Amino acid sequence: MAEDPLSIARNDDRHSHIGIRLQYRADDKWEYLEALEWNAVGFNFYHASALPGPELELRRGLTRFAGTIAWQSLNTSDDVVLATVVNRLLYTQAQAVVNNPQLHMRLLKLLRVPGMVAEKLKVLSSLGAAPSATKMAELVAQRKLEHPMYHYGVRVQSADWGAIVESALSVSSVLVSLDKLSGALGKS
Repeated sequence: MAEDPLSIARNDDRHSHIGIRLQYRADDKWEYLEALEWNAVGFNFYHASALPGPELELRRGLTRFAGTIAWQSLNTSDDVVLATVVNRLLYTQAQAVVNNPQLHMRLLKLLRVPGMVAEKLKVLSSLGAAPSATKMAELVAQRKLEHPMYHYGVRVQSADWGAIVESALSVSSVLVSLDKLSGALGKS
């Protein structure tokens, strides 16, 4: 039985140590975007304006492939940004408990539920991972400064995209190794 692509999208590691520069077709011209938080089944990116979607024609160099906008959010209100920050914290916790499949899946399911920020903060608190109100305000302000635009999640089912991901991982393997080493050294 084939694995559910949504499950793969949330369970497979996402990579942001390097961005993957792509182009998408906007009417009759090609515009650039930077794929962040990418894996074999998709990526996220930020854009200054709303895209008509949901289908995107994409390319990297001469390689063309299609993607589907799976979700989008406007990153302007404190509530939206707060929900995004809380979901990122939940995702980090889900990755930290991958060896506990039941808790891991419960956290992944919870972060897919829109809103429920107070409840999600309670869960983070029970895991010992809830930031202080001051720290949360800093995270929200930082997020608004870094990403003051539309945030998109794109699902891609393409062998060409898979090859691009493999190439990016191969080229950046030294960075990944250094990151893992620094993480291992930082744990005591």
